[in-house]
Amino acid sequence: MVSLPIVQYEEKIIETVERNPVVVVIGETGSGKSTQLSQMLHRRGYGKIAITQPRRVAAVSVAR
Repeated sequence: MVSLPIVQYEEKIIETVERNPVVVVIGETGSGKSTQLSQMLHRRGYGKIAITQPRRVAAVSVAR
């Protein structure tokens, strides 16, 4: 299995989430934000996890 770039930041991300009520993770396309971040948080016991997809939001807004 290929390790995605976000994996190397797992500990830093978890520390940041534990210290802040809201965290926004920004990274390049294909870095693993959508697929790996939710799994990292789930493994640490977080129950409700929201992942947004801004391109879809922008597309829907433009369409309206």
